[in-house]
Amino acid sequence: MSARFFGNALSKERRGMYGVAAGVIFVGTVFKTVYFQFSRTLMIDDMTARHVRAKSHLKEAREHARWAAEDREKRAPKLTEEQRAQLKKYLALMAENNAEVHPKEEGAYMPTKPRARSRANGSGRD
Repeated sequence: MSARFFGNALSKERRGMYGVAAGVIFVGTVFKTVYFQFSRTLMIDDMTARHVRAKSHLKEAREHARWAAEDREKRAPKLTEEQRAQLKKYLALMAENNAEVHPKEEGAYMPTKPRARSRANGSGRD
């Protein structure tokens, strides 16, 4: 039916032009599909390799952290009760004076305006 319908309505040149246009669209679609699959495969392979490297680095970092914690415990002397009380007092003082560094409550962080720079050394630290 379609050949009979289109065959009478379109000239031979028009049918050829439509055939070429359909061929270009078909080839373009096939190219895009193949290129998409190729690039997708490359991205997946790259992400898999990155993931393996990241897991390896994370494992190394955890092992180093475990070793560093053990080393610190071995090297650091045990605190006396007096030193422990002094440390608690110091931490309470720091929490009171530096609320943005040591918030008292969850979500209590309120950034303050930056201090003006000192004219003497320009660092802002006095």
